[in-house]
Amino acid sequence: MAVLSLLQVEAVRTELAEPIGTNTCGGNLEEDFGRYLLSVEERDIDLLLMEEFHISPTFVSWFTAQIGIGEAVFAGAWHSVSDTDGETDLLLRVVSAGTRTAILIENKVAAPEQSRQDERYHIRGARSRDAGLFDVYVTCMCAPSAYLAGLSPNSLYQHRMPYEAIRDWYSQFDDPRSVWRQRIMSEAIEQGRRGYVMIVNSNKSAFHRNYWEYLQRKHPKLMMREPKDKGSKSDWIILKTHDMPKGVSIDHKNDQGCVDLTFNRTRLDDLLAVRSEWPDDIIPLQRGGSTVLRKRVPKLDMERAVSEQIDELEQVLAAAYALSAFSRVMQSS
Repeated sequence: MAVLSLLQVEAVRTELAEPIGTNTCGGNLEEDFGRYLLSVEERDIDLLLMEEFHISPTFVSWFTAQIGIGEAVFAGAWHSVSDTDGETDLLLRVVSAGTRTAILIENKVAAPEQSRQDERYHIRGARSRDAGLFDVYVTCMCAPSAYLAGLSPNSLYQHRMPYEAIRDWYSQFDDPRSVWRQRIMSEAIEQGRRGYVMIVNSNKSAFHRNYWEYLQRKHPKLMMREPKDKGSKSDWIILKTHDMPKGVSIDHKNDQGCVDLTFNRTRLDDLLAVRSEWPDDIIPLQRGGSTVLRKRVPKLDMERAVSEQIDELEQVLAAAYALSAFSRVMQSS
């Protein structure tokens, strides 16, 4: 194995110290083969933050201070924590003043929010807290400022972490690693400014289209908005009936294997006050600021054709019909 001389080592150090994007001839390196990064995906930022949480106590202290948690000591960080109510992009756990606090982080570059995604963060947080995995939790949206500015005033995310703040945190350091990571954050901010460009999943797009066409032919009482192109995470289908009250929907949550009759902005106590006994196959639940009546159904393979899964689809639609019979139950209170 070759051994570098002291002069060679010093030459390497000098090269690494050059600002990223320049070469020893004084030119711009990006002119050689184009931009370093074609794009920055959400997973890229996920892993950047995960590494920083795990290796930099200084970053953890700064990050938690931005959302009002002082003198925090790192106690673990996890990526893509999933359960039956969806996925938490990043979960950072710290100990502050003797309390184990979890920060549940939804990371967005530009992709639109999924239905009731903010509510489901609270559901997962409460479930893990009750299981003893931490004492308290908070939720946080991490995204470019332009994205955060577009959040609904009623958004349930308790804290906001702009990409710009993370970029500026790196800017205080001049080592090559920090300079490079500052560039990654800057590129993600620019992508957020340009807006979301969905990568179409042809199989899921065809599935949604065929689902809609099947309803049109066989089940016209169940209404579904005519679908456009779909991405890889388009796992829910929203249904209604012609006489369904405002604020009520039938949500086929295929990834969770269930159909929910959802009553927006309601409490479970109010629903149970109207009717305390339900059929064994209907489960009343609180989901964030909404109440649902849930029926379990088979999961469909959205990468396959609907025509290959008609029996399973009919079980889903039977559950939708059964639940729709209760769509006005809250109006009787």
